Amino acid sequence: MSTVYVLGAGASAGYRGSFIGETSPVSKNFFQKANRVMPLHTINGRNFNDENINYQHLFNFIEKYWGVNQCSISTSHVNIDMEEVLTLLHIELEEKPDSQTLKKACQEYMLLMALTFDKILTGLPCPDHQKIANNLRPGDAVISFNYELLMDNSLMATSNWHPGDGYGVKCSLLSAGKCTDFGDKSSVHLYKLHGSLNWLYCTHCRKLFTAVETVENKLRFICNHSDKVLCNHMGCRHPLLPIIIPPTMMKNYDSIPFTQKLWRLARNALANARHIIIIGYSFPPTDFRTKWLFRKAMFESNTPRKVTLVNHATGDKLEKLLQQYSDLMRTEDVKSFSTIADYAASLP
Repeated sequence: MSTVYVLGAGASAGYRGSFIGETSPVSKNFFQKANRVMPLHTINGRNFNDENINYQHLFNFIEKYWGVNQCSISTSHVNIDMEEVLTLLHIELEEKPDSQTLKKACQEYMLLMALTFDKILTGLPCPDHQKIANNLRPGDAVISFNYELLMDNSLMATSNWHPGDGYGVKCSLLSAGKCTDFGDKSSVHLYKLHGSLNWLYCTHCRKLFTAVETVENKLRFICNHSDKVLCNHMGCRHPLLPIIIPPTMMKNYDSIPFTQKLWRLARNALANARHIIIIGYSFPPTDFRTKWLFRKAMFESNTPRKVTLVNHATGDKLEKLLQQYSDLMRTEDVKSFSTIADYAASLP
């Protein structure tokens, strides 16, 4: 029987190694943090090449519906939630499907999201993610709802995981315009159900790539924000597309070509798990697909299991969460830690 980790936004919110001293954004503070890092074009010698990018269409949309202009976002008391913004954008697009202004606003949103996470999480390796990665054993899995690369890079530093097959789907390395297939086999897996900032996909070849760079003779995953990267598999030359399911209440899971396989692999991992550790993930009321994933997995398995919840909630809120996961996982063996650092410290 295996151990399965489930990572939500709270898992990366505890990261303290950012070179610019920021913590990972969450839905309610995303635009404030995005505004703060927007003027930063170089961090610790890394150039993000975004000096000429503006987000005029996106912020015009926000000003129209929230009454707050870009300059005032950081000081405004108006709650501008990233999930709500994109959801309303998509609703508007349903009303005006040919609107180039709305399409550009959506594109700017995705680019701003990728660059903001990338800038803030550029920093030292995360010791907590690394300790978790080091403690994984053959057959274990990590299910992540995050786009960022903290766990990817931590797993890359171990000998148990390789990106060629470690994501559950075949993946090729893309570095300096060159495509390379990985040959090593993974004994643990990372299933990223909402996509990943380093993933690029060719709709013509149906081939997945991951962007990497070499730092001190070691490979490291990087985000690739360019819309001009072309597939070089067998001279294809088709544009590569980012693979991300954006944070909207109307999530389109079919936007990831291999989504059904990833969710099936995640469900099988949960069904076979003896120990499930849930870090920083609380079921949003509208995320019925994730609830289905867990309930289906529990139905398919009679395995006695224990559950560890890592969540900063206290008092009645914590008790409610513990009961929720106890009911969902069909077990009374549930314990909790308040932070990912506390949990990592409990590992050998």
